[in-house]
Amino acid sequence: MNSLEITLLDLGIMLILSKIAEQVFSRLGLIPFVGSIFVGIVLGEGVTNLIQVNTIISFISSLGIVFLLFLAGAEEINTEYKISNKLLFTTIIQIILPFILIFLILHEVLDIPDYLALIVPLIMTSAGPLTRLLIDLGISRNEVGANLFYQATLVEIISVILFSIFSQFNKNLLLITLEIVLIFLLILILGPFITKVLEKIEGYIKVREVEFASIISLVLIIGFLAEFFNFNSAIAALFLGFLLRGYFKDRPDLLEKLHGFTYGFFEPLFFVSIGLFFVKINLQILVIGFILFLSVLISKFIAGFISGKITRNDPITNGLGTSTKGGVDVSLLISALTAGIITPIEYSYTTLAISLASLAIPLLFKLRTGYRVSHGERVKLNTKLSSLVNVTSTVFVSCDNTLREAILKINEKGVRALVVVDEEMRVIGLITVKTLLEISPDDYDRLRVCQVYLDDAEIIDEDYKVSDALRKFRESETPVIAVIDKRRRLKGTLYERELLRFLMGGEPGSLSEKK
Repeated sequence: MNSLEITLLDLGIMLILSKIAEQVFSRLGLIPFVGSIFVGIVLGEGVTNLIQVNTIISFISSLGIVFLLFLAGAEEINTEYKISNKLLFTTIIQIILPFILIFLILHEVLDIPDYLALIVPLIMTSAGPLTRLLIDLGISRNEVGANLFYQATLVEIISVILFSIFSQFNKNLLLITLEIVLIFLLILILGPFITKVLEKIEGYIKVREVEFASIISLVLIIGFLAEFFNFNSAIAALFLGFLLRGYFKDRPDLLEKLHGFTYGFFEPLFFVSIGLFFVKINLQILVIGFILFLSVLISKFIAGFISGKITRNDPITNGLGTSTKGGVDVSLLISALTAGIITPIEYSYTTLAISLASLAIPLLFKLRTGYRVSHGERVKLNTKLSSLVNVTSTVFVSCDNTLREAILKINEKGVRALVVVDEEMRVIGLITVKTLLEISPDDYDRLRVCQVYLDDAEIIDEDYKVSDALRKFRESETPVIAVIDKRRRLKGTLYERELLRFLMGGEPGSLSEKK
């Protein structure tokens, strides 16, 4: 067999073993992606050397970083909150204190030459894994969870900027700073322009999945331009996702397709390839990896503990929550490796340290907080809709609502259509975003919902099963299904992406909530 055929087999093995490992780690209450990394370590040079990294695997891994950071920019980095002086001060603490300790360990104790490129991935907090942890524990919406998330997000943003500077430390510092400033200016200037271009493409080109193809094309082109100007393509993708977050807010279906594309293919292969890039595991790597793990844990915890005193969070909870690792930090490491900034040995023990922190910190956090992961009864294909709609939010408008009130609800819930009911809660039809866009904004306060054209609503009895609802979604391509009771009155509303989230084990919540 030639190398291409062998690589196809390797990719198939990597993909299925990654998903199996994720399932095992998830059942054990551990961070799922770490299982994929350990699969890569075992399959690669680190242990058995059954699969070697070649140009194809390396290329797919590079694409994985780009799309993972693109989605991180679109979803994890949130600027819709007020940055207080306390929050800004705690962010500075959570960067400076770990920076000093890790610098001393890397440079003075271990005498590692490429310490500047390793510091940032080690000291940063990963907002993505923290968000998943808060959701699992059911505290993502309370004050403690929100405070932790905001701290993590600010630390992550500043860390990415610092990595952009330190990864090019051989250049003029002033020049690097100017490049970073220019990139942010381009984000502010080009954001609305890129959004308008994408909207025009949607309007003029009426072929299947043109929106999806446009986004993929844009990510790849921006990646090329970044590399052409000697900038990291993955970080450029992060910034691109950040500036398009408003565009995706109005297109949740497009975001779901990108989730499937990235998390179903690129993410598992990317995390397995993280392990494949390990060199042969020896005592030196294990010892240095463990030293760095302890350094990260201690320095991050101390900084978070002090920050908790300032923000009036429980200091221990805050210290553990802001120490969460295993997201963008690992992506930055593999970017540094493929760019030749760090050596394979440096990469191996640093990634090992982050992987250990990704396993230990969530367990310590759960033990400290006392919260338990709520699994509940998992939604299955044969689950009756009557039991499902009891835990979902029913989203509808009545004939008495104005068009502006309908628009506000559509924006609040992040949906494309609303069920319309009469005064007896019987379903009349659907009002869609498309219909609203065809009406002059001057009439939004004057017109009532039932005074405009309504699409036919798909309805289903509450005694039917989840599989029946999925079939109706597939056959009708409707954005929402109205669940009715025996008296033909509205019992609940089902949106396809919410239903799919339940099937994947997600929790009930706001439709516009990021999962």
